Amino acid sequence: MMWFSIALVVVGNILYHLGQRAIPRDANAVVATLAAYLIATIVTLATIPFLARGVDFGTAWQKLDGSTVLVGFGIVGVELGFLLVYRAGWTLGTASLVASAMVAVILLAIGAIAFREEVTAARIGGVVLCLTGLWLVVRPAHAT
Repeated sequence: MMWFSIALVVVGNILYHLGQRAIPRDANAVVATLAAYLIATIVTLATIPFLARGVDFGTAWQKLDGSTVLVGFGIVGVELGFLLVYRAGWTLGTASLVASAMVAVILLAIGAIAFREEVTAARIGGVVLCLTGLWLVVRPAHAT
């Protein structure tokens, strides 16, 4: 299940970014996001027989808390954000790379502060590499 789940994340991200990049510029961003959620709802319902077989949905809903609200707001931020990023002219590879590197650096700090996750020399080295990579990716083209 470990490799299936990461493969699902990778394939999902690829489909997501290709789809976001291809949404017509004249399509309203909110309507496009709503349409994507309707499709996502249908796809999620179709996964029930495979990933939620035998689940008591009444009990399952009761176990949810405010963190689900955070995920909902986060999803909308990511969806609308990337659509607007691509419309602003960011390239397919650069937008995802810059956003992911920034998120990784910020989450490392949040993980250390809020969740007491260990910050090792290797992780600090990774942050340095992320920041160096960000600089290389976003610096002006004439700086090469």
